[in-house]
Amino acid sequence: MKLKPHNALIPFALATLVVGAGLVLALEEWQYGAFALAAGLAGIAVSAAMLGAYRRRLAREFDDIFKINASASAQIMNTLAIPALLFDEDGRIIWANKSLRQIHDGRDIRRILPGFDARFPAQALSFEYAGSTYQVMSLPVKREHPGAKNLIFQYWLDRTEALHYTRLYEENMPVVALIYVDNYEELAADKQFHRSSVLSEVENQVSELTASVHGTYRRYENARFFLVFEAKHLPELERQRFPLLEAAHAIETGTEQPVTLSIAVGAEERVSRSDESARDGMELALGRGGDQAVVKRGMGYTFYGGRRQVSSPKQSRVKTRLFAKALRQLMENSDQVFIMGHNYPDMDCVGAALGLMRCASCSGRRAYYVLNEPNSMIEGALAAMAGSKQYHESVLSEEEALGLIRPSSVMIVVDTQRASSVLSTKLYESASKTVIIDHHRRPVDALSNPTLNYLEAGASSTCEMVTEVLQYFDDDLKPTAFECSALLAGMTMDTKSFSINTGARTFEAASFLRKCGADTSMVKLMYQDDMQNFRNRAQVVQNALIMDQGIAISTCPRDMPNGSLIAAQAADALLSIKGIQASFVLADTGEFVMVSGRSLGAVNVQIILERIGGGGHLTVAGAQLHGMPLDEAVKTLMNSIHTYLKEVEIE
Repeated sequence: MKLKPHNALIPFALATLVVGAGLVLALEEWQYGAFALAAGLAGIAVSAAMLGAYRRRLAREFDDIFKINASASAQIMNTLAIPALLFDEDGRIIWANKSLRQIHDGRDIRRILPGFDARFPAQALSFEYAGSTYQVMSLPVKREHPGAKNLIFQYWLDRTEALHYTRLYEENMPVVALIYVDNYEELAADKQFHRSSVLSEVENQVSELTASVHGTYRRYENARFFLVFEAKHLPELERQRFPLLEAAHAIETGTEQPVTLSIAVGAEERVSRSDESARDGMELALGRGGDQAVVKRGMGYTFYGGRRQVSSPKQSRVKTRLFAKALRQLMENSDQVFIMGHNYPDMDCVGAALGLMRCASCSGRRAYYVLNEPNSMIEGALAAMAGSKQYHESVLSEEEALGLIRPSSVMIVVDTQRASSVLSTKLYESASKTVIIDHHRRPVDALSNPTLNYLEAGASSTCEMVTEVLQYFDDDLKPTAFECSALLAGMTMDTKSFSINTGARTFEAASFLRKCGADTSMVKLMYQDDMQNFRNRAQVVQNALIMDQGIAISTCPRDMPNGSLIAAQAADALLSIKGIQASFVLADTGEFVMVSGRSLGAVNVQIILERIGGGGHLTVAGAQLHGMPLDEAVKTLMNSIHTYLKEVEIE
């Protein structure tokens, strides 16, 4: 091995020291020994100084070590097939091997990776360059010299072929689609229904769809289809927004009702999981009223269609009768019943709760209505309950209910099925037996695993549904005049005085309540406002901005009392103005921004608010926007409205 000159002085100095020491000891010639010792020490000092200077010069020249290919490691790195380079914190490329120079011969790394941040070199990122896809790995280079610049070593892994096979795998994944004629029972109930021709035409359309995606299908039962195809065809179906939905409407049925389809698509890596996702999607599509397509990927859902008003509630009352019987058995096998609705409850919540409390009383069970904070919309009903011995101590707070509820208790949720809007998810999870009664479209974040559920997106209100349950619960059940009035008030509120979202069963339910003693004067008293609320509502209506398609937007300032109530009432009031098809009013509560949406039916406010985390019904919906000021909430809402209007134009 070749030694540096200053390294060679070290063994010479050591030998001199040994000789000097030997002369002193053996010959007692201390003069010669001292001279040899001094020469040895001087040699060691000179050698140490030269060694330190060499190391400093080596550190200064480190930046050029790869350029001159002075080491075998540099030669190996230069001939590697993996692109590699060394650059400083300013992005200047100090060194690049041959593989990288074949791709890029520049001197600035920022031209290749404009988004790369040298402060976080350990991050891995992917990018496309020169027709290939690379995964970039970066490592900081430790420098011993304190004044040396920080360097980053980087190498690129070519992932082009791997991504190609990944895309092939994803494109060939099996997709399962379920297609139901969701209003088949209603069509079949009409004697004029052209059953054979309609089913034949539906199957022809499904067959054409199957051929377009190169899949296969099977028909089972009367009007249900199972379709399998490859995932690469799904983006085109989504781009076209599932044209089969509109094509089905054109089929001649012989009745006044068109054919409506529900389509659920599950896109997973296996057929069994795709089938499971498709079934979950179909349950959600039917719970949202049908006439729409739902695509489920993993935990995410995408919706298409579903913009029309649900034609009418189901004509058969079998479902109501069965639910009433099951609810009675559940109550009789429990010790007590708890009922709660959504945050900021309205008369639809209170009226439905009073009707269910009557059912519990008929079953010999004590019932409680859980409420955290009353509001002016329900103050009249709550005051009447507080003044009645029959409802004495029947209204509890969430904390009080948590202290009383037991595993044998029944928890009933009314007028909502969203986990994000229910009064207390903790209370819901504390009960082993749960029931959900709601007339809104089913959301993605629906409460899970209820013991019983009664969901009817075609019903005008929860009060209408509970009124029908009362008729089948027990022959001896007689609701009081106050309970009937509260139920009628809830129906009146959700139907805007029976002007929208009503069907034959809505008026039948109202007629039953009237026969049982519902007082319309009492209903009117429940809606009376004080003068300040009236003035505030008028101010919000006056400040409304009218957009395209007759959509009105207004806001309630943060300092306005009862802002949430005013927002809902102002949204209702705006619909009475000529030319307005839908209205949105926002109220800043301090904790969040509440949005109330109302529509006459031409605009689906539920879809608009669902995009920003809300939900509800086609004509009545709401949302809560957390963590944003009022101005930003207005912009978010307007973006959702514009997106909706563009989709309507496409369809």
